[in-house]
Amino acid sequence: MDRYQFEDLISDFIENKLSMNQRKDFETYLDENPEAMQQLDSVKQVMASMKSMPEVSTSINFMKNLNKRIAAEKEAQSVVKTTRSFAGYTPLMASLSAVVVVAVVLLGLEFMPEATNQATFTPTMAEQQVDDLLPVLPTQASDELLAESEDDSTNVDEDMPNTTDFKDRIQLVGDRRP
Repeated sequence: MDRYQFEDLISDFIENKLSMNQRKDFETYLDENPEAMQQLDSVKQVMASMKSMPEVSTSINFMKNLNKRIAAEKEAQSVVKTTRSFAGYTPLMASLSAVVVVAVVLLGLEFMPEATNQATFTPTMAEQQVDDLLPVLPTQASDELLAESEDDSTNVDEDMPNTTDFKDRIQLVGDRRP
């Protein structure tokens, strides 16, 4: 017998409802486990204290009133409350939700940056000053400009100014020149 079987049979042992084999197993378990004897004594004390308690009396109509109240509670739970609703919300909650949605949309529009369209873009004074410094590019296509040009772009030596020779001024890491 294990502890759980012992605990299940305690009240039957006290009330003398066990068969002879069960009673022998129960008593063997009690002899082998001293804490089981303490548990049995504890249950006996609880049962004795319950028997010594005064009896509680109720009115004659107690059971009838109790059954009526139980039936009324069951009926109240089975009745479906019918209330007006909009998409599952009561009118108050639906209107509050709508106000919140409108507020979020308006705040979103308020804090959303405005789109900058090139056609309607007006530069600020600082940008105008920078634009004035930049050279104005011709509006003709670059292919047309190259075709109309009389200068030969392959003649580099004539167009380029003489470059200064920096060989004496630059010393490279691997150079051993004095």
